[in-house]
Amino acid sequence: MEVRRERYALWITTAIAIAAIIFGIVQYRQAQKFRILGEVARQRAFFNLLSHVENMEGNLAKARASSTPAQRSGFLTATWSHSQAAQENLSVMGMTTVDLSAMQKFVAQVGDYCMVLSQKLARGDTVTPSEWEVLSTCETGVKDLARALAETGANAFKGGGSQAGLLSLRLASPVPSTDDAWFRGFSEIESLVQSVPSPAYDGPFSDRALESKPLANPGPEISPQEAERIALGFMNEKDDFTAVRVDNIDGVVPAFLVTGTRDDGSEVSVAVAKAGGAVLWGVGQKARTNPQLDVDAARQAATAFLDRLGMNRLIETGWRKPETHGDRAVFTYAGTGSVTVDSKPVQVVLFPEMVKVEVALDTGDIIGYDAVAYLTNAVSTELRPPLVSAKQAGEVLNPELVRQGEPRLTVIPLVAGRAVMAWEFRVTHAQDTYLIYINAMTGQEEMVLQMVIDETGSLTM
Repeated sequence: MEVRRERYALWITTAIAIAAIIFGIVQYRQAQKFRILGEVARQRAFFNLLSHVENMEGNLAKARASSTPAQRSGFLTATWSHSQAAQENLSVMGMTTVDLSAMQKFVAQVGDYCMVLSQKLARGDTVTPSEWEVLSTCETGVKDLARALAETGANAFKGGGSQAGLLSLRLASPVPSTDDAWFRGFSEIESLVQSVPSPAYDGPFSDRALESKPLANPGPEISPQEAERIALGFMNEKDDFTAVRVDNIDGVVPAFLVTGTRDDGSEVSVAVAKAGGAVLWGVGQKARTNPQLDVDAARQAATAFLDRLGMNRLIETGWRKPETHGDRAVFTYAGTGSVTVDSKPVQVVLFPEMVKVEVALDTGDIIGYDAVAYLTNAVSTELRPPLVSAKQAGEVLNPELVRQGEPRLTVIPLVAGRAVMAWEFRVTHAQDTYLIYINAMTGQEEMVLQMVIDETGSLTM
């Protein structure tokens, strides 16, 4: 009997050991799979970034070589478009060990400056020789950036290159160790772009505009411990973090960067303002599975998230699926205010007070949040009743346009770095839909945006 019990105990111990080994192998393979998928996403974002920067370089050269204002305006607008796409790919690179803010700022400023010149040409104004000289400096900087990115990519994939083509067959294979090459390359790029003079102009990404965006309503200073508590409460409560660290972010809005690391190595980072403890932004880096939710379900998740934060007065202004990530949806929201028109309260949509929410389409989790614009703009405190009525503003419109719905009162940011109150008219012409903004104080047309609505989002351009 004693021998039988010992034999049973041995069998049970052996079974437990085998189960533990199997569980460990499964966990290892799963973690390895997530690391490889993360590497593939990073490489895809990098090569898209390189492509858009090279296209910026080409369009800048064509703009300077063109002979007509229409051609120049087209190439400058294309440069701005590629700048927007490059910024998007930069934001999903996942380079937690390198600060890419200087590169992001440089790419944004070049695109922004091109849009300023393009609009100047569209108005019939002349671009001065000094402005073309600044554009030439931008072109040189973009050319150097493209070359540096290409060199970084060549060094990162030296000796074997990417394993993207083998992922489906070798999920247990190790990812190439390119972190050192990435770090060295992007550190050199950051130094490079910092040496390029910033274009002197008035725009939302100009040095003057960026430096004049502190928190609109700062509060008392908080401690790192308080920032960690706020960030952990903001993160997904289902997550169990194996490590949490708190770093400092210097800049116009000083903040604590709280980063939580999960068992599989993926991270969640949340920036908490030191003055008052408001969450500036948050981003989760984790491999996603096949999408299970449609856009409406993702929208409900984003709305519920904002309701939980007490932001139920925001209204949706658009959505999109990012170019490099079809497994998520990004929703944009604007703040609202109110003015009195003819003794009645009228809602005002405040586009400068913008919030972005990113939703994973596999689980409905919130994986991205950006409230910097919302927290640094205070246009709601400067609202005045319009001097031009909606009827008077409508008389400015081209009579060939067909109106859709009622006009709404808004505050819009202009490229020149200022904000104005305007009546927004949604109109159609042929098969195209436009948003036209008429200044509610002067009656002048301020902006025309074309709406692009398809399966990838509802965008304006």
